[in-house]
Amino acid sequence: MITKRIIPCLDVRDGRVVKGVNFEGVKDVSSPVDLAKYYSQNGADELVFYDITASYEERKLFTEILTEVAKNVFIPLTVGGGINTLEDFDRVLKCGADKVSVNSGAIKNPQLIKEAALKYGSQCVVLSADIKRVDGQFMVFSKGGRENTGMEAIEWI
Repeated sequence: MITKRIIPCLDVRDGRVVKGVNFEGVKDVSSPVDLAKYYSQNGADELVFYDITASYEERKLFTEILTEVAKNVFIPLTVGGGINTLEDFDRVLKCGADKVSVNSGAIKNPQLIKEAALKYGSQCVVLSADIKRVDGQFMVFSKGGRENTGMEAIEWI
């Protein structure tokens, strides 16, 4: 039997954990640090943090929050949002991330995944994909699910 793992995925916007449906109707939920501590203390195997508007707003990911979370939890931490370069990988890994998740950055530069895996190890590189059904086909979207890339999902992945 395959072991089940509990991996909460927290969407962060403007320094707060938020919840929405299909990136819309977003509502404030909690402090990322408080929620990370809660999940860590209650059996989560890993945490995933996504800065859901970093790519769309063309800004860097929330490193202050990431550093504070990494000081307070001791389970693997995957982080994504606004990752476009090897320097972005370096920055979030130095803040305490164990894995880095890339979506829009990999769409802009597909070699980024290979380059990051060679530099940091494939165990810390995650390809994330926002997928939506469009006219019966599963398409890849970028910038937090806002822009249809025109790429078919399975072919891209």
